[in-house]
Amino acid sequence: MIAGTLAEGIGFTEGPLWTTDQRLLVVALSRGAVVEIGLEGGVRRSIDVGGGPNGLAEDESGTVWVAQNGGAVRTSSSTRPAQAGLQRIGPTASVDDLPVTGAQAPNDLAIGPDGRLWFTDPGPPGSTTHGRVLALDRDSGAVDVVLADVDYPNGLTFSGDDLFLAQTSRGIVSRHRWDGERLRPAGEPLVLPEGGPDGLALDVEGRLYAASPDANSIVVFGPDGAVEEKLGFSEPTFPTNLCFAGPDFDLLVVTAGKGGRVLLCERSSDVPGLPLGWGSS
Repeated sequence: MIAGTLAEGIGFTEGPLWTTDQRLLVVALSRGAVVEIGLEGGVRRSIDVGGGPNGLAEDESGTVWVAQNGGAVRTSSSTRPAQAGLQRIGPTASVDDLPVTGAQAPNDLAIGPDGRLWFTDPGPPGSTTHGRVLALDRDSGAVDVVLADVDYPNGLTFSGDDLFLAQTSRGIVSRHRWDGERLRPAGEPLVLPEGGPDGLALDVEGRLYAASPDANSIVVFGPDGAVEEKLGFSEPTFPTNLCFAGPDFDLLVVTAGKGGRVLLCERSSDVPGLPLGWGSS
């Protein structure tokens, strides 16, 4: 199902993002960097953010936000110090650090329906501490816990007021709804046939794509919550995350931990995907 390799050997890859100004960004977690990849292939530039960048999101102003685990997940080759929390990358590639008090190892993030920046904080792998979902008010800087005591919350994405949340250790994607004041349960969880979910993405018809590293596959759930397709890899790939990219959002980009690769992948449907962040609302 691999249609092409856009980059390889760039470190443990995660958090792909197609930006509104037509750039493909990924994180190289083990190098402490955010890397721009050309759709024709190859690295265009690398931004040193230090620590362990894990996920990316873009807000309505075009600012790119980074979920920064502070190096808690794996050792980075970067010498730039970074604490667990969030980071903001400006138009000149300047990096602003926003440490979050009590953060363990922020993993993934998205702009929520309330305009806040929502992010998961599962803690380091193997931690016995339950994780949380938090939300940052970008104006005041206040951070609130919106969901506590979650078993390894990982990828997350929104469709309107609905939140899809990967709970890796349970092998499910749980569904929630933001009612303007609190997060409520919203339907039965989506259950992976094997392995646990990592990164998530949606298409315009409501299919949910879940990367499953240990199962070496991408699982596609239909709008009814049933497994519609399993996109398997013929070689060890360890797919960590995914996004739709390209001017028409018709390209499925997958970050592969094995070999530090960024892949273009085939799928049976030609339905375009939704952009991450604001495009999902």
